[in-house]
Amino acid sequence: MLETKRIKEILAQNLLFKGCGDSTLADISKIAVELNLELGQEIYRPGEKADNVYVLVEGIVTFINKSGLEFLNVQGAIERSMIFGWAAMVPGQPNRIGTAQCLEQSKILSINGSQLLKILDEDIASGYSVMKTLCELITSTLEGKS
Repeated sequence: MLETKRIKEILAQNLLFKGCGDSTLADISKIAVELNLELGQEIYRPGEKADNVYVLVEGIVTFINKSGLEFLNVQGAIERSMIFGWAAMVPGQPNRIGTAQCLEQSKILSINGSQLLKILDEDIASGYSVMKTLCELITSTLEGKS
């Protein structure tokens, strides 16, 4: 089980949260829930409510959506993490548009999108940084760059 301090370090390394202040990262790490998922386990499916955003810490997750199949692969030794399921942070995007599934045993942090947005509302600079990066992430995904 990851300690809150380690979760904060993981979030600080994540592109989405790089611009967050220290206390904001600490608050986000407190609401992050560690999931240890098995090979083949689905994280979400199309049409399901998009409540949580996810940070892949270790493992491989595959995505299937209208545009095809994509993979996220994180090796623990690389000390980096990937974010997915960001629809939970987009107002008016209540449902998932694809399937996320583990291709191997994976460690994932689940962060409630509503709680995350409340934390970001309390720190305007961090909130702006996260939402700016999120817009860039969405744009690059739509353009097929990620």
